[in-house]
Amino acid sequence: MPLKLLDYGNPNPFGETIGNRRDLAWPVNVYRVTLPSESDDGEGVNAFDRVILKLIDAGGYREAKMLAEETCMPESLVQCVLSRLQDRGFVDRYNQIVKQQRNKWANDEDRQRVFVTVLMFRELATGKILPFLHFLSQDTPLKKKDEKEERTYKEKRYHRIHDDRALAAEAPTPADVIIALRAMKKRSRAFRDNPRLPPVRQITIVPDPEPYDLDCPIAIQKSDKEYRIADPFGSGFSLVLENAFRRLLERDAELSQWFLKWKTSLQNPRPERPDKPNQSPKEPFENDSSYQLFPYLLAQLRHNYDRDGRRLPRSIMNIHASIEWALFYCSARRPYDSAVQLLKLTEQSKHGQLLQKAAEATSLDIPQGGLYPITPKQLDDFRSGKAVLGTVLSIALLMAEGDASHPLRRIAGAHKDFILRLLKIKKQRDELRHGAGKLRLRGNELPEDAFMREVVTTLLPTIRFSDISILAEGGEIDTDDLLDARTSIQNEFTFAFYNRLGINLQDRLIAAERFWLSCNDGDDALVFANDLYAVLQAAFRRSLTGVVPLEVQESEYISTATMKATASGFGDLPQCLLTPKRSAIRETLLGNDISLGACAVAFLLVSDADTTLKAIAEANPSFFTDVALITDLSAHGGIPLPLSKEQMLELRKAAYSSIKTLLEV
Repeated sequence: MPLKLLDYGNPNPFGETIGNRRDLAWPVNVYRVTLPSESDDGEGVNAFDRVILKLIDAGGYREAKMLAEETCMPESLVQCVLSRLQDRGFVDRYNQIVKQQRNKWANDEDRQRVFVTVLMFRELATGKILPFLHFLSQDTPLKKKDEKEERTYKEKRYHRIHDDRALAAEAPTPADVIIALRAMKKRSRAFRDNPRLPPVRQITIVPDPEPYDLDCPIAIQKSDKEYRIADPFGSGFSLVLENAFRRLLERDAELSQWFLKWKTSLQNPRPERPDKPNQSPKEPFENDSSYQLFPYLLAQLRHNYDRDGRRLPRSIMNIHASIEWALFYCSARRPYDSAVQLLKLTEQSKHGQLLQKAAEATSLDIPQGGLYPITPKQLDDFRSGKAVLGTVLSIALLMAEGDASHPLRRIAGAHKDFILRLLKIKKQRDELRHGAGKLRLRGNELPEDAFMREVVTTLLPTIRFSDISILAEGGEIDTDDLLDARTSIQNEFTFAFYNRLGINLQDRLIAAERFWLSCNDGDDALVFANDLYAVLQAAFRRSLTGVVPLEVQESEYISTATMKATASGFGDLPQCLLTPKRSAIRETLLGNDISLGACAVAFLLVSDADTTLKAIAEANPSFFTDVALITDLSAHGGIPLPLSKEQMLELRKAAYSSIKTLLEV
């Protein structure tokens, strides 16, 4: 069958690739769609404007309060509408109609609506609608590659995707048009100032399609050794086609054989970066005895190294976890039963008084409002070997109250504000943990590191540190790593999307990519999982900003989310997305996102099942499964998370595809 290739340029979003790219000829049905076009003269008025203008014109109402009472609209909204009408010259500063402008709104409802013809595309391998509409005009006709280009194309090594004949007769619906238009607007800056979507009833679709092929470059990127498929319309990579290709590999023997043959030909790629040189000398605490006595503490204290073997500063998460584990091991090495029993037998409402008395006895300041009560579950977690700051600090305080030799008393002598500084570190850690705080990618050792080292050595005297500072080892040591990681992320997300992420999301992705580019089998991937957790939560935050909370009973949050997930084609939600606290979901709906799980449930609650959720299910059916994977793996506290390189790749793919889905669909 001869190719009928459409000409949408030569998309090339790939970074460094292993070998040369190949080209897929992807069959599509092209449907002609007629839909209304909004006026682009900037003079149209919306429904609120029209109501206010007609009330002023008919009844003489000019004050926001009177107009609000008449329309049952909030007074603040009416005031905003009046300000907008004044700015656009429809009313004067006294809210009187400007006669010269009357013809621009009085007959607006009778103005003839302009309709345009657009082309939408259904790929014929799995039947998915592509998130792109081609607006036809004299300047933008549908172009086919000319004969010379087609001959050049035929000389390339390519594979034509087999179409599914059963899908060829399946025409799209007006709802599919809305989904494609919405996705295109999210992907294109050109649509940002015109977010309105046409009513479904005003969309007409010609049922007889025109068959064509799209030129879809595919390449294997060096950064993750995975294939990527370029969006044929020039918007980075195509999640829809990548997911369709993944499904085809499972059922199309010819395609899988072609793909395997291609990958086999790419063995023995260009040489990798040389192995790391010898790393810096070990710290004094890195000895067999300390590893045996304090394994989780040493996992946090050990420095990471860049690909050239240079020592990197500890993060605020490492510093926080180090103090948690130092307090835990300090308490665990002493008789702690009496302190645990005292907390267990005391009413939680009186824990604040109990801990305040202990802090005063050890000469430590506590924050206004006191310390939080400790639940029986938290005490059980401590007994089972888990270190949580609130629990280990409370137990250590009660132990130090009755023990003049307790090392916490020596810390209090040097740092009366010890607890306040701990809580400040915890706040910084929590902000970074949930994608809100500012991440430091460059620079030297954090100022909190010296404080942490002093605290750890005081609590556990056998843990000793060298005097080697990060600055002494080379100052700005991570320039090359940062450059490599930033380049890799820009290639992964494309420059257009990278620039739209904002500095915080960019920095978190770069931090995760730095780990990925230098990690080995069996490395502790907890910091990697935490960075991905934070950046995905920040991406959800962007999607939830400005949404109006639904009037759903708190008791129905999970059941409603589950029902919408099933109706949209996701199936059953993973277990970790069925357990977020109702209060956390409520706070997330109000703009104070608590956790990634709560964000996912809130996103389900506020998203339309027939448009947004359906589009996500088609573009990335494993979306909520991927979110659950990141949620589960990052829930390890300060306990190391050794993973194989393959597991880290799976985690990276899950996070990056989820972020792209939130940004693109």
